[in-house]
Amino acid sequence: MLSVGEIKREARQTLNGRWKEAALLNVIPVVITILIVGSGSFAFGYFGTNIFNGDYINGLTETDGTAAANAREWLSDLLTIVFATGVSYTLLDMVRNPNYEIVPLRDSLQVIKKGYTLPVLGMFILQWLFVSLWAILFVIPGLIKIFSYALTYFVYKDATESGHYLSPLDCITRSRELMDGNKGRLFLLELSFIGWHLVGTFTLGLGYLFITPYLAASRAIFYEDLLRSR
Repeated sequence: MLSVGEIKREARQTLNGRWKEAALLNVIPVVITILIVGSGSFAFGYFGTNIFNGDYINGLTETDGTAAANAREWLSDLLTIVFATGVSYTLLDMVRNPNYEIVPLRDSLQVIKKGYTLPVLGMFILQWLFVSLWAILFVIPGLIKIFSYALTYFVYKDATESGHYLSPLDCITRSRELMDGNKGRLFLLELSFIGWHLVGTFTLGLGYLFITPYLAASRAIFYEDLLRSR
């Protein structure tokens, strides 16, 4: 299996010469969602979102008490997961096909265009429910489950594109099976990006234009490496 350093090196190689297109891939969802939700605060939340961790899940519980604001936050969170999944899928395609050409508008909207929206939202809601229930016990079990469900969206993409139907619950179960014994490796990969998250924070989210593709490519390579080792 690849080390954390090897995964990140492959991610940089994947993005070599295509950082600009990868950054634009993330700009389009932000612009679209700001137009729909009517709030610029979405931008920082989107760039800080991890496709398979609890950042976006926790966002569902953070409300300011007003019905209109709560509705906007829910809509923002749902759009975030749809767009972030599209970005993640694009980076997985790039990892698998070095000649893959990024078309920012097409790729950022691919979850919607391919009809994946309802299954993706179903997986999102189920993960939120399961993680919340585990977190009731203690924080640590909830965090463990977040890593267990890390590959859910990737599993769905591969199953669907190969002609095999898997329900949202099936995808979560398959992710849990794949991550058995590998949660520590993913934790170390995530931990290695702490410095980059600080850069993203200190640049008021602008740094995430380039950090997000780097993160997504690294996670895609982690998934590919895990599949190869099976």
